[in-house]
Amino acid sequence: MLARGLAMGFDNRQIQTAVLADPESDEPVVCPTDPIELEAFREEFSGTSFWCGVLLGGCGGRLTTRRGNVRVSHFAHFPDPEALLPPCGRRSRGVASADHLYVRAATQAWLRSQGHTPRYRYVDRDDVPIGSLVEIELGGHTLRLHMDRTTAPDWDAVDTGDTILGPGVRIDQLTLVRRRYVNRVKFVSEGTKRVMVLGTELPHVGTDWDFDLADCTVTEDGRLITPVVARLQAEHPALAAASDPLSAPSSPAGETPAPSQRPPSKRVEIPVQIGALVRRISTAVREKETATIRQLRDEAELQTSRCEGQALEHLQGAIQHANEWLSHQDRIRRLLFDRVNEAVQHGYDFEVRALVPQVREILRHDVDPTQEESSVLNTADVLLQEMHRRAGRPQRPSPPVRQRTKPTRSEKEARRTALPQTRSLIGRLRVKGLPAGEEKQLIEDLVPLAKAADDLLSVAERHDVEEWVKKLADPTQWPPADEEAAAAAESEPNSSAVPAGTPARLVPVAAAVHGALKKAARERSTTSWKRLEDQLGSALPRLNESERVQVLIQVDRATAGDEPLLSSLLAAGDPHFAHQYYRRVVAALDLEAPDDDEDLRDVIEADVERVFSDWRFR
Repeated sequence: MLARGLAMGFDNRQIQTAVLADPESDEPVVCPTDPIELEAFREEFSGTSFWCGVLLGGCGGRLTTRRGNVRVSHFAHFPDPEALLPPCGRRSRGVASADHLYVRAATQAWLRSQGHTPRYRYVDRDDVPIGSLVEIELGGHTLRLHMDRTTAPDWDAVDTGDTILGPGVRIDQLTLVRRRYVNRVKFVSEGTKRVMVLGTELPHVGTDWDFDLADCTVTEDGRLITPVVARLQAEHPALAAASDPLSAPSSPAGETPAPSQRPPSKRVEIPVQIGALVRRISTAVREKETATIRQLRDEAELQTSRCEGQALEHLQGAIQHANEWLSHQDRIRRLLFDRVNEAVQHGYDFEVRALVPQVREILRHDVDPTQEESSVLNTADVLLQEMHRRAGRPQRPSPPVRQRTKPTRSEKEARRTALPQTRSLIGRLRVKGLPAGEEKQLIEDLVPLAKAADDLLSVAERHDVEEWVKKLADPTQWPPADEEAAAAAESEPNSSAVPAGTPARLVPVAAAVHGALKKAARERSTTSWKRLEDQLGSALPRLNESERVQVLIQVDRATAGDEPLLSSLLAAGDPHFAHQYYRRVVAALDLEAPDDDEDLRDVIEADVERVFSDWRFR
């Protein structure tokens, strides 16, 4: 058992969105939830900083990416032990929390191609929370996008060109009947981006979704024209001539409404087959069908010679979108095969067993492996067969690439449950000088848990587990029970060998800190040394570094061998403590901490989860 948390600070917030470069930025980005995709994401944005943007309703603090072991990968705040930043309200915010910022990225070039000069405003008032209302000014007219139900639309606003509703914003049927239709907007995830999709809702019919921007235009008087609206205008000329759908039913009988300044006939039409191809590419990217994307991309490239004008621009945009997705997937695929090849070369059986299913899952949605990739897979299969042979059971044949199934929800939950227990046993087994009987029992307990945790374990952890499995299978490693008992008796330390105790003046301090950490554990919260000083007052006087370490050694000296350290709550909440003190505390308790800071963060995080679980009902 050993420290498992984050040297940069434990964070219960699972933030999936951030902005790039600075806190005032309106350029959003989504954190991949998959650990493998996160590595490619970090490589792509290696020179860029992430921020909890004020336009996201955030605190303006800097964020970092955090690889998920117990939870999905996400953004997390850099720790703020001195509490200089305001409290952040973005707890458990999903990818949709940045959709209002994607409006500009999605529509700016599209509107400019139609002769508009858009200006964007993210409304932020007491009665309109930021992100719920986006206004696009278009030369005297305003498009209002209501992104969520917190702000009711004003249907009588005279300066509005059009009102567009998010998927969860309601409109009563009476208003919808009077208007004849209402346009809607939603965003879907494609890799680390969000893509805008438009739709039109009709009375007693529902919403016809999945219109790309390429299918739609905005008129000079600020009206969004989707294919459904264009069809309504063709069927009802009075609706096409009116600048507001509410004004069409009010025209006197027999009177022809005044023609609009920009009849629909002047709209730039896109060949139907090109529009369909663009939508098919967008759908394939949305569903992550890589092989289909490659096929459609190639087909689109052949069609570019048949297009011109706006149709060509939209087709080239779809090709670029497909190429960005394929480039991202190629990096992930290359990274996975490189890791498999490296694990095979070093004989890391456990890592190979964890990585091969991930490779086959990638191939299930992509083209068949190359000759070089097939060679790597074949070598990995040979290694796995040998691993199963040594374990005394036959290797099941690898399933065909196209028949691989994803883990079920119960399997994923079993992995997450097994992970902290597995890491606790790994930490105890890494302690040097364990009695043979205790070590053997720990390995036997470890094997089924490690199998359940599977690929959630780090490379180093899987390698260690594989070495212990080999040792367990070797009978020469374990002395008879009577010899072990004799050796244990000879090595029993006397009282003079026990390290000197904590100074008497620090004993009540350690008791106070112990009580505060137990309270934090029951409340499922991490802490810092400064917060402990504020909380305990005179019970926690100013201490130097050496005295702080002595106090924490005393706090965790009585911690059972199969339990995580309470001081992991400090290591998770105070990065300075994690780097400067925690390793010394762990070493003084005859435990080991990973040399790599990233591994240390993962280990402390798992220990914190166990502390929360163990102290929940104490």
